[in-house]
Amino acid sequence: MPTYKVPQEIRNIAARAIEQNLSRPISKRAAYKDEGGKRVAGTGMRTARRLVSGRIDEEQLILMRAWFARHGASEMEKKKRKDKTSKASIAWRLWGGSGAVSFVNGQLRAIEAKRKKEAKK
Repeated sequence: MPTYKVPQEIRNIAARAIEQNLSRPISKRAAYKDEGGKRVAGTGMRTARRLVSGRIDEEQLILMRAWFARHGASEMEKKKRKDKTSKASIAWRLWGGSGAVSFVNGQLRAIEAKRKKEAKK
């Protein structure tokens, strides 16, 4: 499966969010979940690490589009993100922030357009 280069700005946002998140007590971290009586990193932390690596695949792009659709439009989430120390704000940045929304949508549109073009051949 091909991979897609993550813009440096998005990589930087995710890297800073990881650093900020890990500096907090584990009970106050965003993108952590309870599993077997322990707090473990969730999808947001895995996504941030993938973004920082600089390359993601189509499956990750699809996952990100779904996450942004659930969390991006919510007025309650937007209000919570105004506090840069909130879990909502850190989680948003773990997923690459607002710039990642445009990046993900653009990449997926390009992938879909390429498939349509190839299907016409």
